Amino acid sequence: METGKSGFQHQPAKIAMIVGAWLSFIVMVTFNALSASGASKGLFNSTQGELSDKYYNDLVPAGWTFSIWGFIYAWTALWLLYITTTIFRKTSEGYVYIVSDLLPWYFFVAWYINNACNVAWLFVFDREQLVLSACVLAIIPFSLYLCLFASYRQVDKRGVWLTENASVDLWCTRAFVHNGLAIYATWTTIATLLNFGIALIYTGGFDNTDVVTGLLAVLLVEVLGWYVLENFVLDRYCRYNLIIWVVVIVALTGSLVEHWGPEKRNSIFTAILIGLTAFLYLIRLCLVVYRHFNKPLYKKFVLPTTEQGKNNGTFNMA
Repeated sequence: METGKSGFQHQPAKIAMIVGAWLSFIVMVTFNALSASGASKGLFNSTQGELSDKYYNDLVPAGWTFSIWGFIYAWTALWLLYITTTIFRKTSEGYVYIVSDLLPWYFFVAWYINNACNVAWLFVFDREQLVLSACVLAIIPFSLYLCLFASYRQVDKRGVWLTENASVDLWCTRAFVHNGLAIYATWTTIATLLNFGIALIYTGGFDNTDVVTGLLAVLLVEVLGWYVLENFVLDRYCRYNLIIWVVVIVALTGSLVEHWGPEKRNSIFTAILIGLTAFLYLIRLCLVVYRHFNKPLYKKFVLPTTEQGKNNGTFNMA
């Protein structure tokens, strides 16, 4: 360990993991930019836009929807900046990144895997290996689920301490880390469905309309399943993850706008799914507001007054 001027000790290994998180992210964004722009034809055979046009299906959303990647990159940069600040900030017990311990080592391992798979997918899809590209892409959201699990677990373990000593860091973790990872995980979950749909249509020879109906059915099951989990099973971990539903609505709206036809069953299915998702999101917002004020996750420990202690038996020694 390295001792700073304050007498507190740094952990070089953990600092190296944060630096590695930045480097892997920068490499991933660079390769995505090269793939999207077509600036490196020697590296990639086609742009992502050209491949999307070639492997068209009735669920792929309108082009403007993909601007969500800008939000994903920006939000990722925000949470990386936030965790970088914890290296330099201190509490009375030590440096924030050490005493709060919100991001364990396996969080960073999952993050490195995520970025590596993102880059690998660009090359596999560029070579038009559709089944393999779908499998590689599926690893991306699952690695993000692991990142979220790691941070959720640590925040829950340290929740009372954070509430009493570092409430700003608690809320920054929720706003930047949790929601930043959630927007990325949700979008890549939907992208994985799209990629498997492409593989089924263009490699498996299945009907476009039937495949899209199946994908929408899978998405419906995921939406309903996640709604139950986040509100009634995992509330203490992910109560303040609110961006997920917005991503689903945006993706489905982009698909509906691109493929709308009042006589198409998938257009009707998509419209119903948008309405259901918006309705569930509204209920969730109400639940979160109610629980925030009436059922807080963590409470500051307050010693009772002498009179309170007498009344509730806290000070009874017999």
